[in-house]
Formats: sequence, structure tokens, C-alpha cells
Amino acid sequence: MSSHHAPLTNTPHRAALHGGRRRLRPGHGRPRVRDLDAVIVGGGPAGLSAALVLGRARRRVLVVDTGRPANVKSSAIGGLLGQNGVAPVELRRAGREQLEDLPTVDVRDAAVIDADNGSERLGVRLSDGSELRTRALMLAHGLSYEPPQLPGIEPLWGRSVFHCPFCDGWEVRDLALAVHGNGPEAVRSALVVSGWSSDVVLLTDGPAQFGDGERQLLAGAGVRLREEPVRRLVGGDGWLDRIEFASGPAEESDSLFVRTRREQPNGLAEALGCELTAGGTVVTDSDGRTAVAGVYAAGDTATERLRSVAAAIGGGSRAALAAALDHVPVATAA
Repeated sequence: MSSHHAPLTNTPHRAALHGGRRRLRPGHGRPRVRDLDAVIVGGGPAGLSAALVLGRARRRVLVVDTGRPANVKSSAIGGLLGQNGVAPVELRRAGREQLEDLPTVDVRDAAVIDADNGSERLGVRLSDGSELRTRALMLAHGLSYEPPQLPGIEPLWGRSVFHCPFCDGWEVRDLALAVHGNGPEAVRSALVVSGWSSDVVLLTDGPAQFGDGERQLLAGAGVRLREEPVRRLVGGDGWLDRIEFASGPAEESDSLFVRTRREQPNGLAEALGCELTAGGTVVTDSDGRTAVAGVYAAGDTATERLRSVAAAIGGGSRAALAAALDHVPVATAA
């Protein structure tokens, strides 16, 4: 087990500074336990945020992380309060470091390969062979994002080809922007992107699958339309230079926004019996509870629309509060 807290023995109490007051705490870590209050699947913004809330509430928590974040190719996170272009890997590192002060929280580099909800506590099995029991299991493993299969997209993905204009639009404002997609939803996306630049083109990659009304909306917003099939993306050093088509002139563009295929990165949600939306996200109530007792979901895992790092942090915190409060006993009527 790779843990933040190596057990210490026969060590004196250490003074911990909190809010200007000095409090004493034991200098040794807690012993390893098999029964936990919460196992959190995923060490991204949602999972780390949930662990922070639960750890500060003195709940026994294990965060299990595979170290394969969906935004690993992104150079910076935009729109996060208090952070100006922090790299995803740096945010995760800082989050783990913050958890080191919480003696009831451990982080393990592993994967959850099986879980069952057949008893009062959920059974969890890890890739390192460990078998655990927990009151709450939180799915915060995000989603896998697969961009369209456009030749040349791979070296540009996450650097000048994006899927979230609210995450990356500010950084490419006033540049030549393109939107790839077809149908009414693609028209809406192009109209949204036009808020960041007056030079926007919608690439339908074949005949447009929308009517005159949508064409008028695009024209009114100054969005150009290209219906030729896309042949390839051309760029260097992570930056898009131009988009070439099967016919017609190339389109000089600095950045491209695309629609992605999204799905759960593992089969845990389905194995546990969680309901999934048509878009592949876990169905929860407003506080992250799934329909399966003791199972919660947070972050992109359970966010159908408007996904962002900021939203994931908030969702993880909210689901953690629900998980903590759900296990506080209540009196029954006599």
C-alpha cells in the first residue's frame, strides 16, 4: 500500500497550528483497517475534493487512483478560481499534498476492479489484491473522451483542439476558430464559440443536416459554413495551422472545437446497478446519491452537461457531505 502516512511508534505528540491556536495531536498514524467509511474511485478534482471534506470530518477514507486523468494532454486548466492556468498534473499534486495533513485519508495508486453491494457494507476489490469493506463508495473516475477520427488531430488534442469552449475559449479569444460537427447541436456550439471570436467557421464534414432557420442564425452571427468533407488537420508544436478538405481551399484556423464520444472509463457503475443516461453519465440526485444504497457519483462521472474542473470540485464536495450525513444515525419513532 502506498500511503501518505507511514505508521510511527513511540513518538511524542506534535503541536498542530489551526486558526492561530496550537493543538496537540498524536505523532503516529492510524493502523491499517479493512473497514472504511468511504472508498473514492478516482483521484482527480472531484475525488480529491470529496476526500478533503470527508477527511476533515474524520472519516476513514481511501482514494484509489489509476493515474490516468482524462485531461492529461491539456496544458492548463482555465476558469478555476484562485488558479491562473494551472496544469492538471500540478492541481492533482497539490490536492494530494493537501490531503497529507489528514491522518484518516490514504491515497493508493491502484484500480478498483470489482465491487458488490450485497451487504450492509460494500465490498471492494483492488488491482493489488486488497479486499476492503466500506460504508460508502464514490465513483469519481471521470469519463473517457474520444475526439473524432480526424487525420492529424492527435498531436493537437488538448493544445489547440478542444471540446469545451468555456474551459479553453478565453485562451484562444479573437483568433480564427473552427467548430466541427453537424446538426442543430453543432449550430448551437458554433453560435456559442462566436462569443469568443468574430472569425468562426462551422465544419459539417459533409452536407449540412439542418435547415434554413439554422443557416440564418449562423449568418446573423457572422459564422461561416463549410460542408466539404475534412481531409486532415495540419499544424506544428501543438498549434493548428490549417484545415484541409477533400475539395476546395484550405481553411486557416488557430483552434478547433469538436464534439467527443464520452463513456464511463470502467464497468463499475453498470456492475453495481447504477442507472446511466443516454450520454453515459451516472444518474444521481442533486447531492450525488445514486439509486444504489451507499453508492455516490461526482464530477464528470455524473455530469451530463456543462462539465468543468470547477464543477467537479463542487460536485465532489457536495457528494462527500451527503455521504457523511447519510451515515449519521437517526432516532426512530417509538
